[in-house]
Amino acid sequence: MLSRICLWSTIILLPLYLEAPSAIVCGNNELHTGQADNLATKLSHLTAVPNPNQEQLWEIAQVAKQLRDLGPTGLAATLRAFEPDSQGSADILQQRLFEKQIDFIAGQKQASACQLYWYKSLAVAKSKSIEFKRPIISLRLLGHLDEDLSCANSRFFRRILYTDPYIAKLLQQHFILHWQSVRDVPIVTIDFGDGRKLRQPMLGNSVHLAVTGEGRVIDALPGLVTPTDFGRWAKSIIELHKTCLSLPATDFQQHLQLWHQNRAKQRREQSELTIRFDQEVSDLNPIDPRWKTAAEQIKPTTTHPTANQIKKNSPSATAAMRTAPLKMAAELHLFRMVESLAPQTEVDSFFNLYGLQPKLDDWYARNLATGDYDKLTNRIYEELFLMPLNDPWLGLSLGDRSIALDIKEQRRIETPDLPALRLPEALAQ
Repeated sequence: MLSRICLWSTIILLPLYLEAPSAIVCGNNELHTGQADNLATKLSHLTAVPNPNQEQLWEIAQVAKQLRDLGPTGLAATLRAFEPDSQGSADILQQRLFEKQIDFIAGQKQASACQLYWYKSLAVAKSKSIEFKRPIISLRLLGHLDEDLSCANSRFFRRILYTDPYIAKLLQQHFILHWQSVRDVPIVTIDFGDGRKLRQPMLGNSVHLAVTGEGRVIDALPGLVTPTDFGRWAKSIIELHKTCLSLPATDFQQHLQLWHQNRAKQRREQSELTIRFDQEVSDLNPIDPRWKTAAEQIKPTTTHPTANQIKKNSPSATAAMRTAPLKMAAELHLFRMVESLAPQTEVDSFFNLYGLQPKLDDWYARNLATGDYDKLTNRIYEELFLMPLNDPWLGLSLGDRSIALDIKEQRRIETPDLPALRLPEALAQ
């Protein structure tokens, strides 16, 4: 049994070692579809072998890479080949192996549920954007979308957002999808003292950037939002990108400036809680109960499973959020789990749309040059998320700490003395 597990692990990891930048095909013509179907059938047969030999392992890796290189067409063929009816009597281990191959080909975890193809090269995504006249949605996140322990936002996206049928169809038909990590996600480990350990991403935030084929960011959606709000945003980007393609560059710059001005104005007219032009994000209180009230008043009723009743924040969660004000509930999944807090996706979504996005609108309204891919990403993390990417502590450190010199007179940063969390008595004992 142990040898079988080792072989299975090898099958999973081999494609990662073989993956290299290559030209990726994105199309649905008969030639590519036929090629993809043949490769997917071959992969299905190879991964169904109970104890594959070394030669078969390498063949599985090569076929998976070829399907990855075929882009969305390769993913679609693989999903057809791995439908439940086609898997027959495959055992649980083989079912897992099927899903791992799909994850590799799609470029994300839980791909069989989302059925979305993600490019990892922005250069390739831009070329596809130009070829198919579609905008790019580029997800910037802590960690990696194709790993289990990516940031809390991205795991929510995989579980709730990208699996929403309407959202998935919208993304498949109108966008080129790309993701890129900004840095590793912090992992916290709880040792229960009896051999059990819990490993969990502590915090993190992500942003969806709307990018043109030339690489300019025309808008961004910071943080966690409901599928309903994401769908509205995605449709607005489709229209904005069409305008981008139809106007000269100079005219589109002016149009983009006015577009952002109008959205910020509309948000400020809709709610008095919307961040003001002269206000900083650090001045906002994301746990103010008025955000919940405003979200209930403005947001229409939705049938999405992300609308949940919010519970009162406990002292320890409040203390943690004061340390880093924008580490909202979905990002502080660990604290939320320990204290049994219900998700508050609707409130998080409202805060991100009215507390953060209008400030981004102000950047565009004041500066026509706003839209550099890397510079804007860094600014969003620093000024909207309050977690500068060049800060080793991602904004969790409470100011400067003492700097010590070791015997070699090298600078080293001492571990910050962060406030301790007060766990419930039942857990502390």
